[in-house]
Amino acid sequence: MGILASGGTDIGRIRRSNEDSYGIYPDLDLYVVADGMGGHVAGEVASRLAVEAIRSFSAATLKSDSSLSSSQRLVQAIQQANEHIIRTSHEDRRLVGMGTTVVTVLIDKDTAHVAHAGDSRVYLLRNQEIKQLTRDHSLLNEYLQRGLLTLEKSEGYPYKHIITRALGSHPSVEVDLQTIDLQPGDCFLLCTDGLTNMLVQEDIRTILITMDNDLEKGCHRLIDLANAKGGEDNITAVLIRWNP
Repeated sequence: MGILASGGTDIGRIRRSNEDSYGIYPDLDLYVVADGMGGHVAGEVASRLAVEAIRSFSAATLKSDSSLSSSQRLVQAIQQANEHIIRTSHEDRRLVGMGTTVVTVLIDKDTAHVAHAGDSRVYLLRNQEIKQLTRDHSLLNEYLQRGLLTLEKSEGYPYKHIITRALGSHPSVEVDLQTIDLQPGDCFLLCTDGLTNMLVQEDIRTILITMDNDLEKGCHRLIDLANAKGGEDNITAVLIRWNP
């Protein structure tokens, strides 16, 4: 298999610190993006702990527990990360209330497993068409899904940044999981809301279809455009292209 991957993160134009983290682990075919919450120190710690814990659990169980399927391993890795974040916050009062969103992609042969909690997103570009794979776990999205709020009125909604699911919020976390049968040339984008709040989907599509196989350039262009449009939050993007 040929899997190309690249990532980048930026503080943005307004924030004083970067609470985003990401991980690219070719040896595990694992890719992770996390957006921390809870203030400067706590948010940075939560997102970093999530990425590190997901990698560690995935690596350990890949070698020691053959009874777990790839999708089970991914979900359990996120759940273990949740427990680790909560345990760490109990040990250090400065970190009380910390949490993080997380999105992950695990590639197993010709299959991609996508798992997430929170409002960070995964997109799939296939045959020059783009599709959002994840569903935002946010109060705004729940209101939209229930018909309690229209898309036109959502821009001015005062609670649009409230997350309804994240790591570190509760002793257990529900993880959304889906499995994608891969096709040659498939390209995944994992990103935080600092990117998607600044760019519309067509902005993202245009960059992905014009970057060729230069994923590093694609990440830089996504981040630069989000900054050009305001850069109101930290911005993180990870791109993966599957070329068997």
